[in-house]
Amino acid sequence: MEMVNTLALILLELTFVFVVMLLLFSQKKSIGESSFAIVTGALWVFGTFLGGADLQFSGLEEFSFQIAPVVVFVPFMAAMLLVYISDGVLAVQRLIIGTLIVMGIFFYLGDLTRLQMRWVAYSVTGNLPLEAFDFLLERSRRMMPAVICGQLTALFAMPIVFSRLRNTGKRLFICCAGALSIALLIDAFIFLLLSGEKITGSDTFIAAVLIRVIAGCYLAVLLTIYIDKLGKEGDSRKVGAWEILFAFFGGYGRSKRLEANLLEWEGRYRVILENASEMIAVVDRSGVILDANRAAEKMLDCNSLAGKTLAGFLNADDVEQLNNSMLLAQQDNGSSGQFYVELSKFAKDAPEDIRYLALTVTSLSLGGVMAFIVMGRDLTEERCLEAEKQRLNNELAHSQRLEALGQLAGGVAHDFNNNIHAILGHADLIGMSKNLDDRTQRHLSKIIEIAEHSGGLTSQLLGFARKGKYRESDFDLRVLVQRTAELFMPGRTDIEFNVHTSAKPLIIRGDQIQLQQVILNLLINARDALHTVNDRELHLDMSVSEIPPEDLPREITLSEDVKNIVCPVLLTIKDNGCGMDETTLKRVFEPFFTTKPIGQGTGMGMAMAYGTVTNHHGAIGVKSQIDVGTEIYIVLPKLIE
Repeated sequence: MEMVNTLALILLELTFVFVVMLLLFSQKKSIGESSFAIVTGALWVFGTFLGGADLQFSGLEEFSFQIAPVVVFVPFMAAMLLVYISDGVLAVQRLIIGTLIVMGIFFYLGDLTRLQMRWVAYSVTGNLPLEAFDFLLERSRRMMPAVICGQLTALFAMPIVFSRLRNTGKRLFICCAGALSIALLIDAFIFLLLSGEKITGSDTFIAAVLIRVIAGCYLAVLLTIYIDKLGKEGDSRKVGAWEILFAFFGGYGRSKRLEANLLEWEGRYRVILENASEMIAVVDRSGVILDANRAAEKMLDCNSLAGKTLAGFLNADDVEQLNNSMLLAQQDNGSSGQFYVELSKFAKDAPEDIRYLALTVTSLSLGGVMAFIVMGRDLTEERCLEAEKQRLNNELAHSQRLEALGQLAGGVAHDFNNNIHAILGHADLIGMSKNLDDRTQRHLSKIIEIAEHSGGLTSQLLGFARKGKYRESDFDLRVLVQRTAELFMPGRTDIEFNVHTSAKPLIIRGDQIQLQQVILNLLINARDALHTVNDRELHLDMSVSEIPPEDLPREITLSEDVKNIVCPVLLTIKDNGCGMDETTLKRVFEPFFTTKPIGQGTGMGMAMAYGTVTNHHGAIGVKSQIDVGTEIYIVLPKLIE
């Protein structure tokens, strides 16, 4: 029972020492690498003292082993393997250097203490017999070279064995257990050769080594659990033996310079990455974002992108395109080429809030693992500018087409008006004859009626061509709107007709008769559009008010006259009738173009409205949608008091 308790106590000590090393390693950033190295060196010194005291377990006949190599040195080797797996060879090299410094201090203090105890001129006493303490220091000092050589050789071999096993695809536990076992065997044999210890029996030696290997495998289990739970495995794969040896035996100053250069380049990379105007994100093969710059966070409207999936910000079609680009970049080991995506987060309800990105995927390797760099450029503003440019080009082409039609209409109207006057003159001459019968008189009256009607059309054409004659005066547009509303008859009792006017006077200069005819024609068009709808309540609204120049509807073409208006007055006529499509909207101001049946419209109402409003230094615009309705905007300059 005592033997079992002793073995359990040794196992508890072994576990405690290793757990303490794991806790110190987890707090290495807080306490510093130097502190961790000092604690490791102190543990090594303590193990050397225990070895010098030659504490052994001898619970069975012909079976014994030293406690120090099992309780102290095995956890020390496991901790060194953890440092290599997590931080690499250079970190192990720095730790060894720190441990050797502590050992050197121990050498110096030990020799100084022994010198004091043996100095005849001074009397040094203590509760512990000086001979025993001197023997302990002497034995520890004598064993230390063998301990250092054995463990240093084991530390050189341990990373090589681990890397060789890891490169062949072995499981992490097999790699840890194999590396610790080989290192402990090497340490035991070299210590035996250099210490001068005699082997009392081969079975005893094999049992002692076997105990170390079993302890190493036990700690390999704890080490594997720790690495798996915390994800501490670093770039330990794809490392060759010569690389490890070169890193061990390379100059420490050279490694520090390389580390300083690496930190400097990493700082430059971080500055460039964070201040780049384009989106830069590193994602793994499953699309999870590993790192991203501030531009990416701004474009994706997310403060922290690490751990999130890039596909979560894209539409379904764009996700498939992203996956294909990643596959293409992986196959070609390069860039996938540029492709365009829309961010789904910004396009839920408002199409104008859609954000467009141009993405490029490039493959790279991070520690032997395939990853991708996704670079993106925000094209939203460019797309908006392009759409605005296209809209302005369309408006310019529309204005030029109307200008050309106006010039043509003006020329035709003048010639046609002259012909009408000639026809009416000859008709009057014929009407003065007294020998006309009733039938001829009726035909002559019909000719005169048609000629006068045609003369009215020429007046409208001249108005569209901005060559009509106007009688200008200053008047309140509110009064004209109310007067026109009183003349207008909706024609159906189910049409709700509302008029809204400003509380302040809206004085403008123009021809009241011409503008009244324009408003009346627009109201009649709205009424006709409402007559085609029977599935909803019918509304017709007319409003007039002063409006800031920056709030003018975008449907109004901003000509030079409109841009110079300081106090614009906006007249709006809105209905919820049948509406118009894009094709009709493009031709709505063309002369003789109408959507009404034959015999119900001449196609001159909107053309005359365009010409009259333009001749009053204003502008007119139309907004319409099928089965929704139409809004007509008229902008006129208000006289400044």
